[in-house]
Amino acid sequence: MRPPALLRAAALAAVLLAATAGCTSTPDVAPGSASPTEAVAAFMHALGEKNSDAACSQVSTGGQPLTNAGYDQCKEGLEKVLADLDDPGEIAKLKSATVTGATVNGDKATVSKAQITNVPDGYQNDIDLVKLNGRWYIDSKQ
Repeated sequence: MRPPALLRAAALAAVLLAATAGCTSTPDVAPGSASPTEAVAAFMHALGEKNSDAACSQVSTGGQPLTNAGYDQCKEGLEKVLADLDDPGEIAKLKSATVTGATVNGDKATVSKAQITNVPDGYQNDIDLVKLNGRWYIDSKQ
């Protein structure tokens, strides 16, 4: 049985909040993105592809890209969410999600849920981002 959209959204939010420091592995994919819209789109597309590595490479916490245990924690949490993602319609929407803009203020940005189109209801949230070392990341709050 598939969890309701709100439960998936809460689980997704929890993944973005769960990053901490530690020491095990780092992503094999390029971290961050060139723009806030690209970062959010890449994250949504990675979810549609069920690629937790690519999704977590778009996330930062505490002013740093995810590494080590924080990265592992993100990946573990997302894999649980993605295991429940079995609706072909939702998967197709995530794969083709579009991001139409962002409000940028220096090294911080917000993509509002209205700027994220063609995603399942449970994935429509305002998303804060931060620019680190010239790359944009979804900013998970600890």
